[in-house]
Amino acid sequence: MISYIKGILSDITSESITIENGSGIGFEIICSDNFLRKLPEKGSEMKVFTYLYVREDIMTLFGFIDKREREAFKSLIGISGIGPKGAVAILSELTVDELYMAILSQDAKAISRANGIGGKTAQRVIIDLKDKIDLGDMGVDEGYTDIKQDESITTEAAMALTALGYSNMDALRAIKKVEGRDDMSVEELIKAALKKM
Repeated sequence: MISYIKGILSDITSESITIENGSGIGFEIICSDNFLRKLPEKGSEMKVFTYLYVREDIMTLFGFIDKREREAFKSLIGISGIGPKGAVAILSELTVDELYMAILSQDAKAISRANGIGGKTAQRVIIDLKDKIDLGDMGVDEGYTDIKQDESITTEAAMALTALGYSNMDALRAIKKVEGRDDMSVEELIKAALKKM
């Protein structure tokens, strides 16, 4: 597998970039919208983490912001009914942390906002990936502290907040901002999270 490509950003389209490396070869790389929004100016040198998708007569190179986005992509294409196009659509709609929060909070609606992803497919994403996500790995890109708390307490608090009308993702974001949550009961965590809303 081509782990990454480092070179000059020579072209940008609505769904891909072209990186020209020192060998004089331009690599066309399909990227999520989230990645495309973070690109430097054309002519800049950059490093792109990649995944080479090979099927029969198709060879396509996909590019990612970091290794976490690539791992999320690999997890998504491992789900029955989701190909690389669907995985890119999900990662265009949600950042990696937003996707993981949607899965943990069973927010199929957030996942199904991705182009071409229906409710049943979104539910399959949740079922297939919910046990593979480590809550402590989330928030690397947004400066959140690691969550070491028991997941059941977090889940109960998130469910209570959604019952009050907050979205699943907003509930989990608020919970993650609570300091000292490791030593809190569900009730204490809910009260503290409400102050972060």
